[in-house]
Parts: sequence; C-alpha cells; structure tokens
Amino acid sequence: MLGITISLCLGIILWLALVVDFLRRFSHHSDPVSGVARLINNISHSTSTIASLQSLQPFPDDFTRGITPIPCHSHNDYWRYAPLLDALSAGCTSVEADIWVSAGKVGAANTSELYVGHSRGSSRPERTLRSMYVEPLVYILDQINNLGNVSAALNSSRLAVNGIFESNPNTTLVLLIDFKQSPVNTNIWNLLQEQLQPLRERQYLTYWNSTKNERVLGPVTIVATGDAPFEMVTNETTNPHHDIFFDAPLLELEADAGSSSPKYTLSNSYYASVDLSNAVGKVWSSLSHSQLAKIGKQASAAAEAGLVSRYWDTPGWPVSVRNKIWAQLAAQGVGVLNVDELWTASKEDWRFCAAIGWGICP
Repeated sequence: MLGITISLCLGIILWLALVVDFLRRFSHHSDPVSGVARLINNISHSTSTIASLQSLQPFPDDFTRGITPIPCHSHNDYWRYAPLLDALSAGCTSVEADIWVSAGKVGAANTSELYVGHSRGSSRPERTLRSMYVEPLVYILDQINNLGNVSAALNSSRLAVNGIFESNPNTTLVLLIDFKQSPVNTNIWNLLQEQLQPLRERQYLTYWNSTKNERVLGPVTIVATGDAPFEMVTNETTNPHHDIFFDAPLLELEADAGSSSPKYTLSNSYYASVDLSNAVGKVWSSLSHSQLAKIGKQASAAAEAGLVSRYWDTPGWPVSVRNKIWAQLAAQGVGVLNVDELWTASKEDWRFCAAIGWGICP
C-alpha cells in the first residue's frame, strides 16, 4: 500500500513539473527586450518596413540585443505581418522573397521593378524587393556600423563590418531570392544586380574571392533559387562580383561527391535544397529509419561540399508530426530548418514537445 502511495505521489509531482515547464516554455508574451521586437509591437500594417525603421530616432542600440541567431529559414517571409523584422526578432538567419519582374510606370518614370509575391497576381506596387528587403537591410546595417557619412565611408577601405545580430556579429543573414518567372533572361538578372548595388558598395555582401580562392562572409548572403539559371551564377559577365550564390539541388551532390571537378562548390553555391518527399518519399507520422539514413547521407554530402542542406515542403500539421520531423532533421545534421512558425522554431520548444509527444504545442 505504501509503495502504491509513493508511486502515486511521484506521478503527481512529475505531472505538475511537466505542466509548470509547459507554461514556462509557452508564456512568451512578456515585454520585448530588443529594439526590433518593440518596433514590431508598434508597427502599422500600412507602414512600409523602411519607413518604420526610419521612425526610430535615435536608432536603438539594442536593436537585436538578447536575440540568439539560429539556423531557421523564414519560408515565404513576405507573408508575415512585419516581413524581415519578424524573422530578425525570432533570430532566424534566412529569409525568402519570391520575385516577379513587371515593366510599368512607377512615379513619373518608366521603369521595371522586382515585385515580391507568391504569384504575379498577388504582387503590389508597394511590395518590391527594394522596399521590403534591400533598403531595410541597408538602413539597419548602416546604423549598426555607424555609417553616418555614407559617401565618405564608401571611399574608404573598411576592413570589416558587423552583421545584424549583436550577440554574434559575424553571422550572415541569407536572402533567398526565388525567381518565379521563367525564363529568367539577362534583363531580369541585371535588374537584380542593379538593385543589390547599395548592399554591394557598402561591402555588406558575401562574395567569392577568386584570387585567394576563398569565400568572404558578409552580413548578407544572396542565394538564387527557383527558376534561376545556374549558368548566370557561374558566368563572369552576369555575376562579375561573385556575390550571388546558387541553391544547389541536394540530390545531385551525392553523385558529385569525390569528383575531381564537382559542379556545386563553395565558389558558386551556398544552399543545397530539395523537396522532402522528393528526397525520401511520402512522410507519415515521422521519418522512418531508411528515410533518416537517406537524409543523413544527403546532409553529409552537402556539408562535405561546404554547403548548407535544406529541406522544403516539410509537414506543418499535425503539430506533433511537425515537431517530430524538425527534431529528426536537426539530429541528422540538416543545415537549416525551413519553417513557417517562427516563434516555436526559434525557441526550440518543438524539441521538448517532440520528446514527450504532446500534440498541443503551438
């Protein structure tokens, strides 16, 4: 009888401990500690990202203070309430912009813009690559690096610049440019090159140094995916600064392994990605042993090539399945997690939920 009573008491204590830990993990609505989190709390949905940033006078010293950068990719980032800013607040080190080109009249001049949207029909005049990503990144990095006199700074030979995350200023932020329009001609590509120039001229972009045969990491890394042609990344004419990298097809890397002249290398690629079901077949409640073995080999092939492995179109529901698969991918050494739920991914509560099998986690 005494043994039953002790077991019952221990069970109750364990249950209460789990409840307390659960509440602690998911009670994340406390006052924001970083400048970017406070900005998101006060942002108006009708206000552009760059206008919101410029309203911060003076620019907060704690813009990303207390934020730990983690390898998560903000899938379809432009759909979020505060594109780019939400991802930075969560600590995600990768954001995604789907782009379309459209010739039209902007202001008084005939011009072309790179519009951001999942489809051409969803694009809007105010939602451009420049306004949503390039200009905000330039502004944030200018403030972080105290670039008061921009013209003077551009004429100087600055040796190093700080990245966005205060806790780890050497961390790069990947801007994944998904070309949705096919074919991608030189006009579209040249327009991208032109719009990246403000980042380039400030030495904010990662690039390949062909003289030293090394990749020089900058605060921002540009990766081309979707219908982007690999040839435009490797061509000296279309990528003269060697600062646009490719999203390599992950499944081709295993065949490339051991080759004396591999196609996808540090010099031309950054990510190595694939649709999860194309890589391992249909996924049910979790990845099977054989599927995990395949993923382990694929992730290893990417790492050996110096590239970051990424799986997209991973299950998002049920939550318990999502959390389990995230944990399995991370355990196999996958380089970055493709996520829609920024907060859950960034706080890594999914590891806890996957371990105990709770399907009620957010």
